[in-house]
Amino acid sequence: MNRIGIRVDSNAVIAMGHLMRCTAVAEALREKGETQIFISADKFSEAFILKRGYEFISLESDWSHLDGEIEKMRQVIKEYSIKVLLVDSYYITERYLSKLHEFTKLVYMDDFGKNIYDIDAVVCYANYYKEFRLKERYPLGTNVLQGMKYAPLRKVFSTLPEKEISLKVKELVVLSGGTDHHNFMWEFTKKIAKSSLFQRLERVNLICGNYSKQYDKLTKEYGKVGKFHFYQAVEDIENYMLQGDIAISAGGVTSYELCAAGGGPFIIYVVADNQRRNAETFHKNGLMEYVGDLRYDPVLNRVMKLLEGKYEDYSYRKEVSEMMKREMDGRGAWRIAEEIKAM
Repeated sequence: MNRIGIRVDSNAVIAMGHLMRCTAVAEALREKGETQIFISADKFSEAFILKRGYEFISLESDWSHLDGEIEKMRQVIKEYSIKVLLVDSYYITERYLSKLHEFTKLVYMDDFGKNIYDIDAVVCYANYYKEFRLKERYPLGTNVLQGMKYAPLRKVFSTLPEKEISLKVKELVVLSGGTDHHNFMWEFTKKIAKSSLFQRLERVNLICGNYSKQYDKLTKEYGKVGKFHFYQAVEDIENYMLQGDIAISAGGVTSYELCAAGGGPFIIYVVADNQRRNAETFHKNGLMEYVGDLRYDPVLNRVMKLLEGKYEDYSYRKEVSEMMKREMDGRGAWRIAEEIKAM
């Protein structure tokens, strides 16, 4: 049986973003009758993948040194008849992709656009993709899939109902990403609980990631405060996005999901260098408010200023929500799957 391979890792350092976008593509490929197999350096994401009905292989390799697994990958590609391989990792090298290209066709998920690789197709859905000039730099034989229309979101984001915008802000949704190394959720909860805004709110949904170390502490300290509702690694996050009047989140794939949900307005902060340009571009385009880097900037103070300022304005919130929906239709994973199937 021919398979489409997906080489991706998820762990306490990398978190869930890469895995989530790859499973979105896998979901679209499965609908098109294709068989996928996920390949990772270790077994960290095995349960997640198997639960969704996909095959899984652990290479028992070093996720931060991919050149060391080239021979293992060659064997896997041959043994499982992998005709196309989707690679999603920040730790690839030119040598890694060039060597794998000797054995199979390659698609690379590229967020940086720094190098030109020996591959068959590149996916760059970053909202600042024009800066990379990928179509000019790649040879004619390479398929360049670029722009937000290729953002790989789960199918549900292409079928969401229109978001209702409340006249008054009643509900917040706060998303910390997979790890929350800098304890944003804990610090935000402490701050919002003491604010005058908290008295006017009806509900605050705080959604922690798989690898959050603060979840138990949060539920123990604030779990009995009626307006606070804590969740961890929810699978129907789109419902919370639709319910919330204002969303606050770390940068990453979630920002594109919120666009597709029309979940405006949206306050975005970053925790890593690779998230900054994405956040700055959303801010420049008027889709989200970028409040800085959690590692260096007074993010919490800026968040509170927005919540108690222009984000209470109904007409502003409605305008931003409509702008988001115009930018994203949620069909990026389907488009990527179409191109892979054609290969």
